[in-house]
Amino acid sequence: MKSSFINCLVFSAALLALGGVGGYLVTTYSVEPTPMAPPSSIARPDSGPPLGPPVGYCRCPKPVPRRQLVDSRSQALEFAQLQALGYVDGTYDEESDLRDVIVNLESKTDPGYNFYSSRKQSGARLIDMQGRAVYQWQSPHPGAWQHAELLPNGDVIVIVKDKRLDRYDKNSKRLWSVEGRFHHDLAIHDGEIYVLWRRAERVEYLNPRVPILVDVIQVRSMEGEFKREISVLDVLHDSPYAFLLPSIGHQRARRGAQLDVLHTNHVEVFDGRLTHLNPLYKKGNILVSMRNINSIAILDGETTKIVWLWGPTNLVFQHHPTLLDNGHILLFDNGTTQSRVLEIDPLSQQIVWQYGPKKGFFSATRGSNQRLPKGNTLITESDTGYVFEVTPKGRIVWKFANPIVDAKKVRDAIWRMQRLDPADLTFLN
Repeated sequence: MKSSFINCLVFSAALLALGGVGGYLVTTYSVEPTPMAPPSSIARPDSGPPLGPPVGYCRCPKPVPRRQLVDSRSQALEFAQLQALGYVDGTYDEESDLRDVIVNLESKTDPGYNFYSSRKQSGARLIDMQGRAVYQWQSPHPGAWQHAELLPNGDVIVIVKDKRLDRYDKNSKRLWSVEGRFHHDLAIHDGEIYVLWRRAERVEYLNPRVPILVDVIQVRSMEGEFKREISVLDVLHDSPYAFLLPSIGHQRARRGAQLDVLHTNHVEVFDGRLTHLNPLYKKGNILVSMRNINSIAILDGETTKIVWLWGPTNLVFQHHPTLLDNGHILLFDNGTTQSRVLEIDPLSQQIVWQYGPKKGFFSATRGSNQRLPKGNTLITESDTGYVFEVTPKGRIVWKFANPIVDAKKVRDAIWRMQRLDPADLTFLN
């Protein structure tokens, strides 16, 4: 039985490497650590039993001792591959002639401007609902923009993956730059930047021989100055959810390789507007996504303790959990052959809405979503370079195809598209 399970994992890894679904085939890659395969118990029901302690602030059992983590092979996650499955740069598309806005039912859409960066470009664009460029940023400095965060005054804070964190003004002049292994995501809160960063180090209780990629939330000033940091790995280890850490002491890797245990891919800080609903939403609490253990969690902003966690048995390689005005969490559940977008009620730990039609969409290595003011949802099918807006009943009312397509019909990926109210973008005035 174990042999058939491992064969299944290897097959799943092959599917991820090919990314083939719905007529798309992944063709180009850049270096990025691979996800770990889920345990045999992972399924994909629409809802499932709560994992761990009750929601909110509670008395929880003591953390698992470090020696138990090393010895407990019965809780180990099996790996199909642990090292370097790449993030796609783009996807082969038979319909490569499609460009910009290809569906626009104006009476049904939620209007605004759309901000995004293309996978291989050192810049970002702001477009209107017809796909026309409203504003553009372009950097002369090397390195593609993995994520760009647009500020109301036209400045953008940019992650160049594993290289640096930059800030540019509205005229694309670089204001400052900090070198480091920044990656995936950042959030602005109370005049501070919360940004994901990682370092490779020996973590004896996980693996005494192979370096571990330790994910960290760095807090920096708006001028880029370091202020403090939170180790996501330490937070998980010292929590009641430490059993989710895999037993990988037996894993070996090629020279120079590093094991990516958590692969944290999102950070968001609550502004406190929903504290009246539950203490879970108090100002300063931090929402994170740990892709390789199929989990999202909320950390207390003061103690950095995990106060809520959800995902195993429900999620597979998820991205971009974000808090909605009703207290629910919207996220992109990637899956291994088909993706879906879920709305979760953290207080009941139930899925209350989802979009994932049978002839749907798939993004193996990234993805994002945004709930719009009138109730529609903007979904970035990142790997394929497509973005679409759906109504609550699942009707597509707006669709965009990244116009950057090469001679081999490979369309550039889009990390995330965000729809913005032009009234909030003061630099345009």
